Amino acid sequence: MILSLDKINSKSPYRLIKLTDLTFRFVTDGGLHYSVGFYQDTLFLKEGAYHFFIDNAEGEHGAHDPKIVDVVVAVLEEFFDQEPSVMLYICDPRDNRQAARNRLYTMWYQEYAKSHMLTMFCDAVRMNDIDYYAGILMRHDHPKHDEILQAFQAFLKYFPAHYKVREK
Repeated sequence: MILSLDKINSKSPYRLIKLTDLTFRFVTDGGLHYSVGFYQDTLFLKEGAYHFFIDNAEGEHGAHDPKIVDVVVAVLEEFFDQEPSVMLYICDPRDNRQAARNRLYTMWYQEYAKSHMLTMFCDAVRMNDIDYYAGILMRHDHPKHDEILQAFQAFLKYFPAHYKVREK
């Protein structure tokens, strides 16, 4: 899969630069550097699943910036315009803000994905006193829709023991 930088930049309020076929970087008005994109995930499904990430390189919490949501939407639109794929997310638990991150994904879904014929399924799993939040997004018309939902339910049972936080 290759995402089009031109298509993403035509909709994004921030100018993105391409790092890989699936990964981009941008700088906010506040000077924060973000990476956003996907990498193929084989822990959940053997093929067709991509783990979504958005990383703040500085690790700082800047002022609320609604343009970041617009960047995410532009990237997701390009992703879901491609072949039928599944987007997986796992909220980073390292700073104990995983519940807030999950609320953001849910908010983005309610504002964007619902109107774009996407299905979202998310849940939390507790392991070793840590709550792990994970979710999937896929198009309503995905040919393996029901099979993927079942696979996600199975994935939730074992992923915390196998999950490794992706290095920035």
